[in-house]
Amino acid sequence: MSTLYVGVGRSVPAAFCGVLLARALGHGDGVEHVIQMALGVALLVAAAGLTVRAYLRLLERARERDGVAAPLPQGRPTVRVRLWPTILVGVLGGLVVGMTSVGSGSLIIIALMALYPGLRASELVGTDLVQAVPLVASAAVGHILFGDFSLALTLPLLLGSIPGVWVGARLSSSLPGGVVRRALALVLLASALKLLGASTGLTGLLLGLTLVLSPLLWMVARRRHGFPAVARREQTAERTPEPVG
Repeated sequence: MSTLYVGVGRSVPAAFCGVLLARALGHGDGVEHVIQMALGVALLVAAAGLTVRAYLRLLERARERDGVAAPLPQGRPTVRVRLWPTILVGVLGGLVVGMTSVGSGSLIIIALMALYPGLRASELVGTDLVQAVPLVASAAVGHILFGDFSLALTLPLLLGSIPGVWVGARLSSSLPGGVVRRALALVLLASALKLLGASTGLTGLLLGLTLVLSPLLWMVARRRHGFPAVARREQTAERTPEPVG
């Protein structure tokens, strides 16, 4: 995994270059708008990809249960680092973050999902967070040098976000992977809607509908493939010994 961090870590100098490029382009409202729209579409695709990935995993489990597929690999997957594609992701992600501040989490985590589909949800989040710290720091230094920040806004944001990040990291490492994937998909969806210009009311409405309908649809999918509607019942059934006699 250290090689993976080195590959993504190429985003740090690129982020600083992104700040310089943004200054060279001026305000660049048109460029920033195009990038944000493209990111919004990419985030929607990523959120849908998480759902499709979970459904394919369910199909694999059903095939394994029915004896028509090999058992799924257990334990922590082995990640074969694709160095140069990962470096390219870091460079492009760093440029976008330096220019627009968008993408330190969303853009790079989408690319990591595509390059390393075997990573667990918590590993995706952890890898992205570790590289995001120096990445955002590099872009921040560049903007500070040009005076493009407000200290009055930055301090209260830090007061709230630092303990929030600590709590979120603890939850991500302890919660089941399915819960982390659902939370990640919801955050990606919310980010996509705002990047695409949806109002706060519409965003809240769509997120509320997603929270209500997605569990119901998932229960239907599980029942259709012969699993209990609720995963906890399946786990309880697996732990309950069959009667002897």
